[in-house]
Amino acid sequence: MARIYVDKDSGRIERTDMYLVKLTLNDGTVIEDLEPRRLFPHTDTDHYISLLNKKEKEIALVKDIKELDEASRKALEECFKEYYLIPKISQVLHVEDKFGALSFRVMTDRGEISFRIRNRHSDIKMLHKDGRILIRDSDDNRYEIPCYNDLDRHSKHLLFSYV
Repeated sequence: MARIYVDKDSGRIERTDMYLVKLTLNDGTVIEDLEPRRLFPHTDTDHYISLLNKKEKEIALVKDIKELDEASRKALEECFKEYYLIPKISQVLHVEDKFGALSFRVMTDRGEISFRIRNRHSDIKMLHKDGRILIRDSDDNRYEIPCYNDLDRHSKHLLFSYV
């Protein structure tokens, strides 16, 4: 089966489960149990969304989410809210460096969280010039600081040498 490109003229996407969607093509073909995944989740969230089957094989591709009908767009966005749940860090409470690993205690939109990172050079990334920072912990969880400049003085001080 060749790759299917999905837009408002070729089909509809419906959410069927927390992370799954159903694709109904205009010719009547229905493909169920597809998992939407962003190919560039951190830099370009509206383009190139892959729809994968249970074997993680790409079945269809959405080039631009804005080219979908509103219901399809909403279905994908709801799946992404669950799958790409990334707590937003509002304050850095404590950072400790032990044997090259950093331990963080932070305040997020989900409450206070503690985590460790293995490599400060690859696990803390400044993504945009506007101060957005993404941190990956040793369990592969991700945390976001939406804007470094919006942090309080103490938080900036704790992060300064790692960013």
